[in-house]
Amino acid sequence: MVDRRQEERRLQRREKLTTALLVKISVWAVSIVILASAITFITTYSNARDRVIRVLQQDLSPTLERNQALFNRIEKNAVILSDEFLSQYSLLKGSNSAVENFKTWYQETSPGVFRLKPDFNGGVSVNQRYFQHLSVFLGPRPSPISNELRKRVVAAQYTLNELAPAWQNDVANTHFSMPENILLMYSKDSPWGLLADKGLVITDFSVVKSTLQSQNPERKPNWTGLYYDISADVWTITYQKPVDLDGRHLANASFDVGLGSLLSDLTERKRANSEHMVLNTKGDLIAASNMSQEAIAKRSTLNSKTYSEPLYQAVSQLVADNVFNEKSVILEDGVEGQLLIVDKMDGPGWWHVTLYPLREIRQQAIALPLQLVAGGVGLVILILLMAYWLIQREVSKPLHEVAVVASLMGQKNYQEALSHRAASIKARGEVKQALDAFKTMAARFISAQNELEQQVEARTAELAEANKQLDALAHMDGLTGLFNRRAFDRDLNAAIESGKSYYLMMADIDEFKPYNDNYGHDAGDSALKKIAHCIRDKTPMKVYRYGGEEFAMIIPATESIEKKLNELREAVMTLAIPHDYKQAELPILTLSMGAARIQENEAAADAIRRADRQLYQAKRAGRNCVFVEPQ
Repeated sequence: MVDRRQEERRLQRREKLTTALLVKISVWAVSIVILASAITFITTYSNARDRVIRVLQQDLSPTLERNQALFNRIEKNAVILSDEFLSQYSLLKGSNSAVENFKTWYQETSPGVFRLKPDFNGGVSVNQRYFQHLSVFLGPRPSPISNELRKRVVAAQYTLNELAPAWQNDVANTHFSMPENILLMYSKDSPWGLLADKGLVITDFSVVKSTLQSQNPERKPNWTGLYYDISADVWTITYQKPVDLDGRHLANASFDVGLGSLLSDLTERKRANSEHMVLNTKGDLIAASNMSQEAIAKRSTLNSKTYSEPLYQAVSQLVADNVFNEKSVILEDGVEGQLLIVDKMDGPGWWHVTLYPLREIRQQAIALPLQLVAGGVGLVILILLMAYWLIQREVSKPLHEVAVVASLMGQKNYQEALSHRAASIKARGEVKQALDAFKTMAARFISAQNELEQQVEARTAELAEANKQLDALAHMDGLTGLFNRRAFDRDLNAAIESGKSYYLMMADIDEFKPYNDNYGHDAGDSALKKIAHCIRDKTPMKVYRYGGEEFAMIIPATESIEKKLNELREAVMTLAIPHDYKQAELPILTLSMGAARIQENEAAADAIRRADRQLYQAKRAGRNCVFVEPQ
């Protein structure tokens, strides 16, 4: 009984020891997790908040960049328009044909008022030129129309007719205004020059007036404010570039930008709780996501006196009271409860303001820190459980065995104690073996992981090479080894977009169908390959199989195109592939070729159509020849 009580006391002391150890570990672990959680929350919250704001800016970026690019493009096009006008004006200054054309094309619709005849709006061919969508208004002026003014008007008319159609997708109207109360317009929607009131003096209104030398001595281009075009029934802004020569104001190259789709794009909500506003430099509201375009159009530009909506009032006051030197500004204290992203839009000088509730940002930003803290707490709890389990196995049980052995020794039961001790030593040896096994397992795992990574890297490289080969196969013609139609479409669009000068050549094997019908398709395939290889070997440029027996090439305009094509045609003739079933005299396979210079910004289909037209002329001219579209 005494021995049993002594053993129980030893076990109780051992339990108190392990309990105290667990309590100390728990206290330290809780302290560390509290400290780590606080640090993690502070650092990650700020980063997460910044990340949410960056995402908001990334949502806005495509819209702002797209519309800013439109304004920049319009300003560059105005330079092109004015330069071409000066070029046309210089050509016509010494010619009297422009004066005669003016007298023929323009009619006096009321005393002192001249307009371009309506045929030029509906579409008419004159002197090998085709005019359409043009209208001109020459309003009352203090002095008669001089021959110089007639030439200037015709020069502007020529310029609009040549350039304006290319810009109709960017702008509503393209026009020239002149200080002599004259406006020439290219518009598919409205023949303004035919509708303008006979007593209208355009220089009395702020749009054209702002370009006069008396009002604009610096001769700076300008964007007008938002205004309502009565004749077109639209809200618009206008960009104007004064065109002067030798200190004399000749005209203004200008564009009207319709605001319907533009403002809808700028105010479209990027997120459910976001609001977007467009304001001018005075803080007046141009458009807003929480107000329809029809409502704004009915009330014109809204300001803080005519529109009492609280959110707008706060933003308007902020824009009016502050000078923002940066193009994009982020404010958290500008409007209560809202994050503001204020972006400057160059050109019209608008402010694009995005408002997003700070509460939403905090909720999104706090999610990651809370997840990290929860993960840390869970990890500590798991570690404590593991520590408890390990202490039970590695401390409590060994101490229990020691107590048992001690009790046996106290009872002088040495044989049993010896055997027990041996069992305990064996257990400790197994723990060591387990640790060694874990080390060995870890080494093997690391080795296996490295081997797996090498295999993945090798497989990735093989896959990349296979994808590269697959891409090449996707753009090659399987029969001839030439580039295929897909590659042709890709390269033709790239050539058009590059802005460089190229010729597009289309070629066709003459009377190939009778060849196929009489010699068989195998012979036809063989002939196709021979001709394809011949063309490819004779030029460093890409050769495409356009389809069937048709080939195509995209040739830099620096090449002597007609000479080059005739060399290729003659090379095919030297193959002397027999064709006894031709209608033409030469009993061998030959090529007909047609080529046309690719025009800037034209559609690929139009370039192909013009090259085909030359090919058809070569066919009609007897085949086995080359036709190049004249410049």
